[in-house]
Amino acid sequence: MRRHGQIASSLVLTASLLVGMLFLHGCAVLPVAGGEQAGVFQLFEPGAKMKDTGVGFAGYWFRDQQPGVFLHLQSSFSGAVSGIGVASLPAAGDADPVTAQEVHGVSFAVGPTWRVNDQLSVYGGLGVGSISVWEERFDADLEVSPTGYYHYDRGTESGLHATIGSLIHLGDDWILDVGYGSYGESIHVGLGYSY
Repeated sequence: MRRHGQIASSLVLTASLLVGMLFLHGCAVLPVAGGEQAGVFQLFEPGAKMKDTGVGFAGYWFRDQQPGVFLHLQSSFSGAVSGIGVASLPAAGDADPVTAQEVHGVSFAVGPTWRVNDQLSVYGGLGVGSISVWEERFDADLEVSPTGYYHYDRGTESGLHATIGSLIHLGDDWILDVGYGSYGESIHVGLGYSY
């Protein structure tokens, strides 16, 4: 139950950051004459911290001969733990073998965009990332759990990161997004629609 509360707290924090950034950069993200918007769905394979295949959503705003802005929200979920949840690793738990891990990761980034020409735009910015890890172990003596399996929260780690990328305009409406994020140490690829 505690884990679900932490996930909900992370989602509320992320949503609050998004809303806050919209208000802080309101003049930059509101559609303007001669401007263009794009929404992109992304996939990435984290190389560190975040685990397994991740998904993301990005919003881009462009203006001719002026900087625009982008917002990225990416997340990944890996593994699953079972058994009873304990507050921390028991005193004798170091000897218990690790049987599974569950990792939840989320990152958020914001920064400027620049339209190079009608076919290419570039972006780069900074953000924050966070991972939460739960570890499952097996107690052969059945002292901690009647089934032997138990899990505990190993904590949350957060850090700053950078992201860069380019958008290739495919015809009038479709956009191909290719970029790199340092938090997951991964290349993300996305497809989106410009309107």
